Amino acid sequence: MTLNALVRRAVLALALIVVVMVIAVATNIKNNMAGITNLWTNITGSVGDFFKPDPNKVFAEQWSENYHGKADPKKEQRAYEVITSDYEVPEDAMKGILTAAHVFENDMGFSKESIIDGLSKIGAIETNYTTKVQMEKGPARSYWQVEPATAKDLLIKSKILFGNDFNEAFAQYGEGDKTAYEVLADKSHEELSVLLESDTSLGAAFATAKMITTFT
Repeated sequence: MTLNALVRRAVLALALIVVVMVIAVATNIKNNMAGITNLWTNITGSVGDFFKPDPNKVFAEQWSENYHGKADPKKEQRAYEVITSDYEVPEDAMKGILTAAHVFENDMGFSKESIIDGLSKIGAIETNYTTKVQMEKGPARSYWQVEPATAKDLLIKSKILFGNDFNEAFAQYGEGDKTAYEVLADKSHEELSVLLESDTSLGAAFATAKMITTFT
């Protein structure tokens, strides 16, 4: 083999080595960039999650300010601890919640899922599903502690919520030509108190109406 042939072979071999090295470096850079990108995505995601409000804390504040009716940091903390615990919703309460979710789905912008979630939490906060009667002889009734005066007020001021779905779900309260809504709207506070305590689904319905008209 001549000297020139050896030189050419050496040059080709060197060139091949350079090409392989360039490809390796490029691949390494690409992988590193992908790693950096993934790392940055994870960091920004974690930062975003850190500053994102805790939905359970937001709910506890909403409950305190709007459902309970008075902002109280201590009660908000207690509510938060309750809804982040392993509370259980009994079968009769869940049946009422599902009925209410069907009746009021999409009213005031609340989805069926948000009603189920919200009402489940409110029942846990209010009574932990252990009683339907307010302590110390208070007027509130049902697992969700709705006062008869509040139920009456909702029937009068939020009539639009108690439409066909409500009347169909609570058809047993209709009388003659009167719909369930019309009959219930004529009830006294005392009569509504009895119904709120005895009919779990009706209690859930009024609790839902209260929630969707007060939560922002």
